[in-house]
Amino acid sequence: MMNYKKMITSICEEEKIKCTIISHDWGFVLEKNNIIKYIIGYHFPLNDQAIGSIMDDKYALYDLCHNLNIPIIEYQILWNPQNSYGKNTNNLLNNYFNLYNHNVVLKPNLGSQGNDVYHITKKKDLKKISKKLFLKNFSISICPFYDISHEYRVIVLDGVPRLSFEKIKSTVIGDGEKSIKELLIELNPTYFSHIDLKKYKKVLKKGEVFTYDWRFNLNKGATARLITSQKLKKDIEDFAVNVTKKLNVRFVSVDIILNNNEFYLMEINAGVCIDLVTNFIPNGEQIAKNIYKDAILTMFKD
Repeated sequence: MMNYKKMITSICEEEKIKCTIISHDWGFVLEKNNIIKYIIGYHFPLNDQAIGSIMDDKYALYDLCHNLNIPIIEYQILWNPQNSYGKNTNNLLNNYFNLYNHNVVLKPNLGSQGNDVYHITKKKDLKKISKKLFLKNFSISICPFYDISHEYRVIVLDGVPRLSFEKIKSTVIGDGEKSIKELLIELNPTYFSHIDLKKYKKVLKKGEVFTYDWRFNLNKGATARLITSQKLKKDIEDFAVNVTKKLNVRFVSVDIILNNNEFYLMEINAGVCIDLVTNFIPNGEQIAKNIYKDAILTMFKD
């Protein structure tokens, strides 16, 4: 499998673009016809820097979308009690916990990839986890827990949906013979072959269901599949494109959930990570490379 670094350098070689890798493979300096462009991580210079920062900020994005009448899951921001903004944080934390029926998610306001995301239903855990998060974060976000049945991602470049797929939680169903460990490795060998699964020796009964992680993040063991229903695909892509137009963004990944038969924006990512999904879709590597190639060529047209 071609990793992200190889994908970018391969595109540059094909298009005769000089590529200098910086910051321990985290950044790329691209030069062609005396024009210099930069890629940092998965962030391409096609979005305004300010809106890029807003997209990386969960509460700021929620507030903006709320003002633009974009359906989005609800977030509230909580400032670190150690700074001047956070004088009332503990009271707000308890108030929101009660408001959301003791069923919330806490996460860093500027977090990504599902890291440090906690589903909390007990008050003792609320205090413990918030304290833990505030050790590393200036602010955190709290939102009601959404019992998500389906989560989708759409990659959009200049108003055109380039790839759409459904993310599937890491759930396995027992056959009465194989252990949870064996079933998980069968489900997603790329991820679970490198995870310590010693405690998952139990053999599931036939039909018994086990979910490894409640989150839909591909880097946490979830899988993906293309959307087969053309109507659903069109509805999801129309929703995603409408979001990009209202926010005036060009190259993004749009995460959408289906909740009570309504679409909601979960988040929109300024960093467009496609390489993980290539493990699950036909010709995925070439699809990802073509998208990144078009994004790079578009950079040099601006």
